[in-house]
Amino acid sequence: MFDIGFSELLLCFLVALVVLGPEKLPKLARTVGRWTGQAKGYLRNLTAELDREAELSELRAKLDEAKRAMQEGAQAFRDTVQKEAGDLHDTVKKEVDDVRDTVHGAADDTADKP
Repeated sequence: MFDIGFSELLLCFLVALVVLGPEKLPKLARTVGRWTGQAKGYLRNLTAELDREAELSELRAKLDEAKRAMQEGAQAFRDTVQKEAGDLHDTVKKEVDDVRDTVHGAADDTADKP
């Protein structure tokens, strides 16, 4: 971010030493160090929160995809079951009709005989 080299830091230190004096400089250094530590902590927390949000977003997308796949699979299963049930119904109806025709045909044959 900031391109500050050693010479710039040394110049800042010397200016602070001249302006503040040797009595106040250590207190200022502690304060600046504390602020820097807090800023790093805030930045760390922000980064962790953003990572959690990104991961949560990815998990939601995967969950939505899984739900969609389950719904498609369930619909395909429903369609297959309905088709098979229709085919079975048609087969049973045909067999019942064949049996009915056979029974009626046999009954007609016995009725025709004196």
